[in-house]
Amino acid sequence: ADAPGVVDVAVAHDAARRAALWRYREEHTAAINSVGVPHKFGVTVPIAGLADFIATVPSVVQEVEPGAVTWQFGHVGDGNIHVNVTGAAPEADALDEHVYRYVVACGGSISAEHGIGSAKAKWLPLNRTAGELATMRAIKRALDPAGLLNPGVLLS
Repeated sequence: ADAPGVVDVAVAHDAARRAALWRYREEHTAAINSVGVPHKFGVTVPIAGLADFIATVPSVVQEVEPGAVTWQFGHVGDGNIHVNVTGAAPEADALDEHVYRYVVACGGSISAEHGIGSAKAKWLPLNRTAGELATMRAIKRALDPAGLLNPGVLLS
């Protein structure tokens, strides 16, 4: 793009170009990994605020991890963004909390298509009320009274 605010878009009109675009889509994660092990966030933000989030989240990352590089890609149609950060320690809890709080402040969710899981379980109270968490626990107890299914993974 030559002008501020102008974004280049690639559209595939034939099989060869479609294959090239799919390869780009599949290989960008490997490209990021070649720079360093990324600290990953899979989040969702409202589509109306997506452009602002994409523009701002690198500076949010810099507030906690100066010198880190932010890489973003995702599923724009549903507001699902993968924010990868290189130059930050994999166990950078302060970065996790800072980014997740920003996502929630933007009206978003700390999870995207991969859900919460054990890696994000401790951050769930940022995005769910005490009442919602109590309801989730009640449903879990009703469906799994012996606690056999993923014990302690999401709802301790």
